[in-house]
Amino acid sequence: MSTYRDDEPSRVFGREGRSRPLPGPGQGPRDHSVDDSVLEEIDDFEPPNPKNPLAGAKPAVVLGAVLSIGAILALIIVPFLPLSTPSWTVPALIGVVLAGLVILFLQMPRNRSGSGDGAQV
Repeated sequence: MSTYRDDEPSRVFGREGRSRPLPGPGQGPRDHSVDDSVLEEIDDFEPPNPKNPLAGAKPAVVLGAVLSIGAILALIIVPFLPLSTPSWTVPALIGVVLAGLVILFLQMPRNRSGSGDGAQV
């Protein structure tokens, strides 16, 4: 017959909040030990060193990105500066953004490399 009663709050803790001994000689998670050979295999992993994204970039791509992003940031920042800018500043910055986007668009590949359907991992 079991010593557990239905009106007890838990099988692990009694009414006074003290822990009860668990029945049986089972092992818990703290009794687990790890094999050292498995740890040596895990420790041999070295993550790959990420390359500099600008190292292999085409100069025209870098120029187009700098023009586009720089002019957009200038369009955002210039109105808040205490400067008196000429009236042609905003149209000129919009033109620089468009020029950078055209440069980036012209650097896109003309045709696809490979014959796959695009589903790659």
